[in-house]
Amino acid sequence: MSITPTTAKHPPRAWKFQRVAEAEELFKQSCPKEHIDSKRLIGKSFTEDLFDTSHVSASENGFVWAVFHAYSHHHNLVLRPEDVWFTILSQLSFFVIAHSEELRHLFVSHKGTVHLEVSTNETLDTVDFGGMALAMLELMEKRIVNPDLRNWIMPAFSTTTASDEVVAAIIIMGSMQKYFSYEFALRCGIPSVTLLGEREDWALMVTKLAQLAHLGDEPARFAQLLRPVLNNFVASFDNPE
Repeated sequence: MSITPTTAKHPPRAWKFQRVAEAEELFKQSCPKEHIDSKRLIGKSFTEDLFDTSHVSASENGFVWAVFHAYSHHHNLVLRPEDVWFTILSQLSFFVIAHSEELRHLFVSHKGTVHLEVSTNETLDTVDFGGMALAMLELMEKRIVNPDLRNWIMPAFSTTTASDEVVAAIIIMGSMQKYFSYEFALRCGIPSVTLLGEREDWALMVTKLAQLAHLGDEPARFAQLLRPVLNNFVASFDNPE
């Protein structure tokens, strides 16, 4: 059950800081440098109606900024366990990065950095980046010395959401950047290919390659490279599967 201790006698004031109207604007004002370096926003953890139903303000330092302004301007402050826990983890991350070699034996047994890759057949517009971050965490788990580290880091509070778990996974990735390098690969694929015409049409194209050899060595080599490709088109009629 939530509690609301009274810490001052004066009444709270309404929130009047600048309101952002969309995700792109929130990103731009919260992370100005990263926004300049980016091409476009490809994912977010909330729906657009959040900006219609809530007064959302941007901040480069969410937790500290919120507490500071709540105190300075007489605003009520609402905190979730995750807000405090992520702040602790973020500060711990700076320490681990700064002392990576001293702490290496506590986290991994390998030297240098190990490259980890998570791949999917989704596209940039359909991929679940949160799911990929959690999949990357599973790969890291296999190489981390302490099997209980994930359970210790991951939030498991009554207020924890799926988005919180993704945030924690990303914080872990940042903390371990001296031990691992990360790659997320979107391996797109064509569901099906339809070859129009008859088998004989494609077989005829193979026979036409012979003419290229009369044009010189370079066209002849070109024909040699094309032949197995065109033969596979013909073979598709014999074995469509």
